[in-house]
Amino acid sequence: MAVLNIHLFGEPQIFRDRTLVDIPRRKSRMLAFYLAAHPGSVSRGRLLSLFWPDHERAAAQQSLRTTLHGLRRALGPELAGTDQDLAITPFAAVDARHLTAALTEPASEAKLAEALLFYRGPFLAGVELSENPEIEDWISVERERYQRIAIRGFKQLANLRSNRLDYVLALESLSQAATLDPLNEAIQRDAMLIEYRSGARAAAIRRYERLSDLLDNQLGVPPLAETRAIYDAIITDNLRAEESRAGLLPPMSLRSVSVPTSESEQLPFVGREQELERLQSLLHGPQLILIEGEPGIGKSHLAAQFIQQSGALGLVGTARELEQSLPYHPVVEALRSLMTQIDWQQLNLAPVWRGEIARLLPEIGPEGRPLTAADESRVWEAVSQLLQSTARTSPLILFLDDIQWADKATLGLLGYLARRVMVAPLTLVVATRVPEPRTPLAIFIQALTREGWLARMPLARLSSAATQSLARAVSPHFYQPLADWLDQASEGNPYFAVELLRYLREHSLLGPTGTLLPGMEQAGLVVPQTIESLILSRLARLSDPARLLLDIAVAAGREFAFELVAHASGLSEATILDALDELRAAHLVGPVADGHWRFDHSLTMEVAYREIGEPRHRQLHRRLADAIEVLYSGQIEQIAGTLAWHLMEAGLAERSSPYALIAARQAAALAAWQEAIALYQQALASRTILERGIVLIELGDVMQHVGHHGVIDVYQEAIVYARAHGNRPGLDGARLALAQVFVTQARYAEALAIAQQIRASGHPGSAVRAEMLWGVALSVEGADLQQASEHLQIAERLNDAEADPATHAQIIFELGSIHAQQGDLGVAIEYYQRALSYAEREPGAIYFRILAMNNLAYHMHLLKDPQAEQFVAAGLRLAQVTGMLGLEPFLRSTAGEVALAAGDLTNAEREFEAALAVAERLRMPERIAGLTANLGLVAQRQGQISLAVHRLSSAQAQADALGIPHLAAQIRIWLTPLLPPEQARATVAAARAIAQSSGRQRLLDEIIRIEEQI
Repeated sequence: MAVLNIHLFGEPQIFRDRTLVDIPRRKSRMLAFYLAAHPGSVSRGRLLSLFWPDHERAAAQQSLRTTLHGLRRALGPELAGTDQDLAITPFAAVDARHLTAALTEPASEAKLAEALLFYRGPFLAGVELSENPEIEDWISVERERYQRIAIRGFKQLANLRSNRLDYVLALESLSQAATLDPLNEAIQRDAMLIEYRSGARAAAIRRYERLSDLLDNQLGVPPLAETRAIYDAIITDNLRAEESRAGLLPPMSLRSVSVPTSESEQLPFVGREQELERLQSLLHGPQLILIEGEPGIGKSHLAAQFIQQSGALGLVGTARELEQSLPYHPVVEALRSLMTQIDWQQLNLAPVWRGEIARLLPEIGPEGRPLTAADESRVWEAVSQLLQSTARTSPLILFLDDIQWADKATLGLLGYLARRVMVAPLTLVVATRVPEPRTPLAIFIQALTREGWLARMPLARLSSAATQSLARAVSPHFYQPLADWLDQASEGNPYFAVELLRYLREHSLLGPTGTLLPGMEQAGLVVPQTIESLILSRLARLSDPARLLLDIAVAAGREFAFELVAHASGLSEATILDALDELRAAHLVGPVADGHWRFDHSLTMEVAYREIGEPRHRQLHRRLADAIEVLYSGQIEQIAGTLAWHLMEAGLAERSSPYALIAARQAAALAAWQEAIALYQQALASRTILERGIVLIELGDVMQHVGHHGVIDVYQEAIVYARAHGNRPGLDGARLALAQVFVTQARYAEALAIAQQIRASGHPGSAVRAEMLWGVALSVEGADLQQASEHLQIAERLNDAEADPATHAQIIFELGSIHAQQGDLGVAIEYYQRALSYAEREPGAIYFRILAMNNLAYHMHLLKDPQAEQFVAAGLRLAQVTGMLGLEPFLRSTAGEVALAAGDLTNAEREFEAALAVAERLRMPERIAGLTANLGLVAQRQGQISLAVHRLSSAQAQADALGIPHLAAQIRIWLTPLLPPEQARATVAAARAIAQSSGRQRLLDEIIRIEEQI
């Protein structure tokens, strides 16, 4: 894989060293894609007229330069150019270039197949630039051109494969071409010929019929005369002349491998290697082999593979649920299959036994007579003689499938055959679901097991590795997303896996190369009709009590407590136990531990849920909620979340609300922020919830931890509610929380206005809040550090540190920040240590505990104290454990500065970029400006002076616009050495003015050093 990989097919993406490159601006991305699509250079004039057609030339050139600054950072040296043109160099791997090169010169089958893997979908799929029609037109033309190239490639690949008589792969290539252009009759004719010559005549006929319907529906025309001629020749089995006239494909051998007729046959045989090896060891042994397992586990497929690999003659019969009343039906079916494979007249079978066999197969001779119970022993011996006689001419395997539906007579015959000592190479194999207790099949198995005549082979579900092998067969080079999805959706059931793959293909949810389309990983449960029918057939056999128990369990969840479901059912104890036995025997549920049970498959739950219907589903949730309140009345706190969910699903929002609030507070205490947000919102859905204002503030506090965009609206709603209800403390609390959000967003005027409102309220405790908030806003704004310090000192005197250590931690922390800005780093560190001490006393002060760690680390780093790295690492760990996402930009910024000071530019850049990404997501403008400046310092150390100047200038402009003078002054200090002398003097003079007006001695000292240098 090249350093820079650009995917233009399907969803366009750019990767550097296998890591996705994020280019936020849409026009910048489009410029990168446009250059990548051209193998040579593109003139700057062409780009100006194409991307900025409405701009004057000077403005367009400036826009191009600005765009290129960001692109060079993302694309690196692979973006090259001169004053006249630009290009993506050949060192970048571009899928469109690879595909075009492979199809414009002769290529081997392997290289052609490899190149076609790059065609993951339409060119620039989903990309639109509606404001620029010329680019839209270019995308449309190129999209169509590349589709034609891909179709031509798949047809070439089909021809190469058919030339070496590999019709399975040839048909796969043509199917991929037909997916791109279903109305292309040339492709469909080739596919019809391949299907016919490989033995799939019916498939060729169906293909023509589908094509005819498609042409009629979409174009209103019949197939072309050439296509109809091929179809007529296939119908009449007179293809040779038509094939010769058409000249569509090279001559084909009739000895070619047959095209698979089912999805399972197209997939590799995986996950059953050990079972197959054991079957081979039992071949022609004295025991009856029993393959058992849940529906869809692959019993029939394993037996078929065993017969195929053994080289034996296979007789196959299947018992069916609706044919249980027909005696010996699966045996009759197997014997009839024998009639089609050998000449019975050549078997050394005595006439007496032929006459007895005729009782089962009247068509073999006139001596057949009706079968009576008295004659059964003779018929059993006749079947034994027939099988042994056949086995003497060729090794024989008799396989009877689904014997859980077999009648008693068939089971009796199987027992007779198993106990007979066979002298010929004969193997008896049966397959069944795990038998229900006390049934004839269970008695049959117990008897043969006890006598030693039975070899049992239970099948487990496929492992993840086996499912991965299936996915690799479908998508050889990009199989992992498909494997993960298939493993999760099928849960290791082979039949489900095959049917899910069929569903994906039929609904065009796989790309041309078998890749899973984007978005499917997050899609809900997929239930193909075949799987739904299988599950419904299992549910239909349940008794009413068992079905009621199952339906309640569906509402309870994938894993459920039996005691709870039983109580909610309202059935008697005996009925409940019988119903549970029935569900277990049907393999719909199974025990887990501690009285809990689990559904066999998520799709079973889904199908059962759809059958229940929404009104009854709500009723079942209500039953479960009532049962929980009775059974767990003394453990409400432990089950509050579950109870709240059931009540909400039952449509009982008012009853749900108190429990949701309990669970929300528990989730918040565990730093499960997203879960807490959902539960708080559920609690607030009630119109009659008590303490609504407090709950709104708690929700806002939780939202702050993850930088939720709705936090301001929540706090404002809390303010309105508190004001309307005369709740003075709640009003001040909500105002204070809102003001702190404004501070983090650099909205200082709004924060100070709130501080004035809190001070004016005159409520006890409001003075501390007002003074603290006033000091914080002035400190962070940096406009007047002396006044900020005075407000905070007042707050410190007013607050009782022992009674409210969390508030005291914040006050002391902010005083430390003021000392730091004034250059008193040693004093600042002492304050941060005191703040950390107060914060550690109060679990609710985790926010300032982490901030204190960060600021200790930063200022220790300025003093070259080696403990800095330990504090920032501890703070980052604590923030991640507690989910304090909003503090990550500060911590990673500090970690980046420590790395930068150590000369580790790679780690410094990584930390700054990670911090910037979070800050942008959380809309933290002050941090965005600071981190942009940090990245400017990295660029300077890397020798990229123009990039450094660009980043620092951009950061300075952001700081000026936000009204953060101390940050703007610091950035000017960093920028000065990179500027021409005259501009540098003006810049440092502006920085001096800011530092003097705000009393920032540390900045003044740094400015004096720079002034001496310039």
